[in-house]
Amino acid sequence: MTMVIGAARDGSLLEVGILGAQSDDPVIIHAMKMRRRFQKYL
Repeated sequence: MTMVIGAARDGSLLEVGILGAQSDDPVIIHAMKMRRRFQKYL
């Protein structure tokens, strides 16, 4: 699984988990408001 952190259209920060991110058919299995523990990766 690949975790991606980025901004939503409204500017709020999100964390998104993707299975098969490098494949032709990736699947998002996790998406939510970014938790504080991920701030260190920005």
